Amino acid sequence: MKRLTDGNTKATFVPSVSSISAPTVAELTAVGIVALENTVTDDGLDISFDEGTVEGNVLASTQDFESPGRSKASIELTYYRDSSPSADRMWSVMTRGTAGYLVVRRGVAAATAYQVGDKVEVYTVTCGERRPLAPERESYEKVQLKLYASGTYSVESTVA
Repeated sequence: MKRLTDGNTKATFVPSVSSISAPTVAELTAVGIVALENTVTDDGLDISFDEGTVEGNVLASTQDFESPGRSKASIELTYYRDSSPSADRMWSVMTRGTAGYLVVRRGVAAATAYQVGDKVEVYTVTCGERRPLAPERESYEKVQLKLYASGTYSVESTVA
């Protein structure tokens, strides 16, 4: 059966993770985390990858050969501002130069707390400049934020 995305993606900005391949429940729920799933727009979690190519052509062949090279994660978040300072944590915490980890869990209800054994993606990131978007009719105030992949990442981690 296909997995629904609506309501089934949890995203958290975490200040500290001791192991990218096995973040702990305590780290993912500690004081200082920023829960993103109720602030990021429904199409605002944009994670893509660019992958280089290593050419392996040889003189004796009439064919070209290649292998995967380095990969790079590109991450952009689009989110809503909130008029309540306590609910506007993305704006106040995730400022330019702030380092941390973006943790994403897919396929489980966002309201479900992290649990041991959950499969998650963990990206070491540094926040870029917040970019308020142009006002739109019949809309809420939105901001875009680029997260720079500033260290290793894992798309197949398990919560410990």
